[in-house]
Amino acid sequence: MRNTTVEPWVHQYVVTLYLLKALERDRKHAEAMKLSRIWGGLFERLLLLAEREHNQVKQRLRRSGCRIVLEEVTPERHYHVMYVFQGYEFHCSMMPIVLKGKCEEKLQELLGGVS
Repeated sequence: MRNTTVEPWVHQYVVTLYLLKALERDRKHAEAMKLSRIWGGLFERLLLLAEREHNQVKQRLRRSGCRIVLEEVTPERHYHVMYVFQGYEFHCSMMPIVLKGKCEEKLQELLGGVS
């Protein structure tokens, strides 16, 4: 059984969550840069935008009755999420290269809104 109504939102949940983690890690690395105050401000704005979007996705999932049960990184380094929707258990798994590409797309989208 495929779940086409909630599955795209679960994918967005994974992407925005991973993007938040990556931005936080990159922000820490930017502290060592010569123009760290400028980069830090940019990272703060991006983190706020990404967190807002992640929270909206979580609210959308909650309103639809979807519940995230498990989040893990598998031994193959795939990001795996198990969720329950309408009494059924579903799984979503993303390869690292796909997740990175989706995060890059989302970051480009967020950068378009930062000024």
